[in-house]
Amino acid sequence: MEAAMDLMRRMPPSLSQNALSSLLALLPEHSPELLSRVDQPLQVANDAYSGKDFLLCDYNRDGDSYRSPWSNKYYPPLEDGAQPSTDLRKLEVEANDIFAIYRDQ
Repeated sequence: MEAAMDLMRRMPPSLSQNALSSLLALLPEHSPELLSRVDQPLQVANDAYSGKDFLLCDYNRDGDSYRSPWSNKYYPPLEDGAQPSTDLRKLEVEANDIFAIYRDQ
């Protein structure tokens, strides 16, 4: 595991995604630890329902799917994905509306 982490520290950021994928294939028993210890560049996906982009990160990930803060749907679709409570979802929608005001100025 330490050799894998050393390799990732020496990897240029542009190659980190491919290197991590290769390490996960070589060391499947260490997948959870690798995924938690290796910083990955943020990726963007498009919410087909709302037409807006959203970030793919650990905070909105459930398995291999990511929940959009715009529509509350998972991409790729996930039937039993974790959902925020009604109150938390309401706050999320309000926060996104407020952030949009600042973004669009």
